[in-house]
Amino acid sequence: MTVYTLVGIIAAIALVINVVRYLISKPDRLFVAYVQDFVGAFFIFSGAVKAIDPLGTAYKMMDYFVEFGMDFMEPLSVGFAVFMIVLEIALGVALILNVAKAATLFLLTGMIVFFTFLTGYTSYTGHVTDCGCFGDFLKLEPIVSFGKDIFLSVLILILLFQTRYIKGLFSGFAASASVVLITLASFFFCLYNFVWTLPVVDFRPYAIGKNIPEQMIVPEENKAIVEYEFIYKNKATGENKQFKQTEMPKGEEKQKWEFVERIDKVIKKGIDPNINNFRLEDEDGNVMNDSILMNPNYVFFVVAYNLDHTHKEAYKQLNELALNAEKDGYMFFVATSAPRTEIETFRHEMQTAYPFYVGDGTFLKTINRSNPGLMIIKNGTVVGQWHHRHLPTYNELKANTLK
Repeated sequence: MTVYTLVGIIAAIALVINVVRYLISKPDRLFVAYVQDFVGAFFIFSGAVKAIDPLGTAYKMMDYFVEFGMDFMEPLSVGFAVFMIVLEIALGVALILNVAKAATLFLLTGMIVFFTFLTGYTSYTGHVTDCGCFGDFLKLEPIVSFGKDIFLSVLILILLFQTRYIKGLFSGFAASASVVLITLASFFFCLYNFVWTLPVVDFRPYAIGKNIPEQMIVPEENKAIVEYEFIYKNKATGENKQFKQTEMPKGEEKQKWEFVERIDKVIKKGIDPNINNFRLEDEDGNVMNDSILMNPNYVFFVVAYNLDHTHKEAYKQLNELALNAEKDGYMFFVATSAPRTEIETFRHEMQTAYPFYVGDGTFLKTINRSNPGLMIIKNGTVVGQWHHRHLPTYNELKANTLK
């Protein structure tokens, strides 16, 4: 999906709301009413796709905190992410229903100014490559995301200058109660997806049914096309001349020229693969990718990116799963970003007999939002994902997954 498709979907949703509004209340300015519904629907949709995976938004907040030298804010990233997600949804609903108009427009303006600054910063510096505006549902290039926020800023500006024409879809207690109930529902939905289970809808490249190796390859039609040109200086005259790759001087002619520099001209910008950072190493530094992804048997892949904050109680069941899995000849390991000294201390404490592989923390956070969490793959395809609160027994796995 592209950003244009997304805007089209939201525009269609806004049109439906607008038709209902017209039938119910006959707005004075249909254009202003449509802008009102579009902006409201946009904020609701943006918040909803992030509410499915609030921890993913929290990780993006951490990236920004680190970028701006605010590392001390990292422990607050989850709370801040949930607050921003719920606020987006609440403001979108309040705008459509015209509840607390002045406060709603004030907060919407503040939020879009904040978002525009962030996306403008990422677009200018390139330091944070994805704003996380739509979570894993849709990744936007920084410049596209910045353009999206400029577009929304213009629409909100229209609303600020046309406030007298903003009307509610319906009014009174029902409208206010709807905003309160939807806000509370959004908050508890975020908590459910963060505390109790994995995202109810998984947009990540490690969702069940996805093949990991296939997503590490860029299709031929999506590869970058780069044309190389070379600048050489004539040794006799000192003249600089630019040659295309097919026009390079050869033989005796080449001896007359001295290389100066190469110019790379991007004819077509390529698309990065969905997965470009999969790398796990064992304690000897050996890369284990092929052993994991090309394994024809089931592979038990436990993610515990941070051993300091992992839920230790879960390892009692993981140890039992490991014992049964290894009896049946299946590979079982934990992937973490912890240093080796910390791993050895942890293994001794938890009495783990299975290996611990090391990988990048960001990569591991993407695989499974639980710490620890379990993923099972076969021939590189994900066949199961579990939160540590809902780990299956081995008998349940044999009945439902290990077939």
